[in-house]
Amino acid sequence: MDIFEKRRNNLKELLNEKKFDAVLIESPENLFYYTGFTGGEAAFLMSVEDRFAFKITDTSKDASMCIITDSRYYEQVEKECPGIALLRLEKHTYMEVFKELLMSDLKLAVEDSMNLTRYLKFVEEIKNVKLDVCGELINRPRMVKDETELELIRRAEAIGDEAFTHVLDIIKPGVMENDIALEIEFFMRKQGASKLSFDTIVASGTNSSMPHAQVTDKVIENGDFVTMDFGCVYKGYCSDMTRTVVAGKPSDEMKKVYDIVFEANKRAMAGIKEGVKCNDIDSLARDYIKECGYGEYFGHGLGHGVGLYIHEEPRFSPKCDVVTKENMVITDEPGIYLPGKFGVRIEDLVVVKKDGCEVLSHSPKELIII
Repeated sequence: MDIFEKRRNNLKELLNEKKFDAVLIESPENLFYYTGFTGGEAAFLMSVEDRFAFKITDTSKDASMCIITDSRYYEQVEKECPGIALLRLEKHTYMEVFKELLMSDLKLAVEDSMNLTRYLKFVEEIKNVKLDVCGELINRPRMVKDETELELIRRAEAIGDEAFTHVLDIIKPGVMENDIALEIEFFMRKQGASKLSFDTIVASGTNSSMPHAQVTDKVIENGDFVTMDFGCVYKGYCSDMTRTVVAGKPSDEMKKVYDIVFEANKRAMAGIKEGVKCNDIDSLARDYIKECGYGEYFGHGLGHGVGLYIHEEPRFSPKCDVVTKENMVITDEPGIYLPGKFGVRIEDLVVVKKDGCEVLSHSPKELIII
């Protein structure tokens, strides 16, 4: 039994517990997670029992599931998903194939990322099937990573560390934010990354007060904070890290805010282990920042899950009461953002362990003055 079959069996158990008859998966991340298909554009149907209206003559294929796609991906499905039946669209639409396959009185689980147009067509045209949007159920197994996933995430994060070390040599007054971002991105690709896990953030001076500032042609000035938030995808898995450095001499206020964020990062890190509620870990950093008088300037959650997608569950936030489990991968990224002045964020990627956590980000966090 390969890893993809184990994941499908796990999902079948969850579906059975909730009395679902079948599941429809279309998001690229879940297509890969449950089938190994990397093409991205297809539909995967799996029933808890054999309830589809088609017959599989090839006994090497599992009759309870199929991948539906067009001619661009026929060969790829056969190569990457050898145990799953391939249904070729040919001249048919996805909806026509769904109508043919899905039996009456079927309770079908679908992702919350399902295209709205497709959802409405389902409701209108396949009235005998009851759709239930349950992305949380389908995504739940992805919250805890297996060792193969962890190794890929470790390598993705290591590429980020290498990129940070590399880019320190070019950060200085007179260099544009855009040049730094391009250098980070180019370097990560050269180290084996297939793409970025999100748009790189390089925010200097007053731009750093915006947590998700867009990269601009702003020139770095003497005394600017430079916040860099970046990540890459390595063999399907994402990385994420943030470091804030200063070009030139920082003010006393800048050093004070940096030290508070650094301490908040460490306090949260010390509390991360299996069996703790995510919102309690968020409070470790948030309460400290509030005690220091900057509570109103830390508006986002402390962290988010990372895996096949850059923002996954669970999250370190006041609203998330999920209890941590070993091998969840989550960020620890407190920040303080003073509008019109500057901002600081320090972000590490960590793996939850039974009695603590494994920190995947190894770049220095003490304030670097360039």
